[in-house]
Amino acid sequence: MREGLDAPTFELPPENVEEIRSFLDGQSRIELAVWVRHEQRGVDGPMYDHHLVLGVDDEDWQTGDMRALEDGMQLPALATREPTWLDLFPVSEVEALCSFGTVLWEQTAAGADPLDYRFTYEPFEPEPSAGERFAMLLAETPEIQRVGATVEHLWKGDEVLGETVRLYVEAPLPNDALRVAVDAARTTVLEDVRSHSASLGSPAGIRTAVLYERPR
Repeated sequence: MREGLDAPTFELPPENVEEIRSFLDGQSRIELAVWVRHEQRGVDGPMYDHHLVLGVDDEDWQTGDMRALEDGMQLPALATREPTWLDLFPVSEVEALCSFGTVLWEQTAAGADPLDYRFTYEPFEPEPSAGERFAMLLAETPEIQRVGATVEHLWKGDEVLGETVRLYVEAPLPNDALRVAVDAARTTVLEDVRSHSASLGSPAGIRTAVLYERPR
């Protein structure tokens, strides 16, 4: 659980709360929703935002794909211009927030929608000619040691909702390595890809295709 949580300093509009409650009534995976304020340290002093914290079964939080759940579920947008975030935590931890936060909703009966979102991954294999052009561009950037790529599919049950190509850039001295790799990829291996992202480092437990590796 995050540190610095306390009582909210404003509430969401009643009609927005009803939209959120209606959505949560129709599903079975989320058990509790609490609205709180979050304090964090900024350069010039404390900074504040508000979080809608959703509690799921403790075992589900440990074993389920929480990122897929957060990305996939179509929770109504929070009707405020203030900075807000959505958090998923074990319901046993979220229950502790009820003493000072605003309890927006608590499950009394499970709804029909299981919100069964998950991700699967497979190596991303671009056209060989595009891969060659990508490698040629990166050869001019010695900071980049390796670039791997995977295709991430978001599923709900047996239906694929979307896919994203994710690049993983390994660069001991990052500097502009991520920007350089993405710029090179956009004109080569990602030219026809609608959704993509990139990050530094290598992923754990995800199979990737090696798009580039600097000769040793």
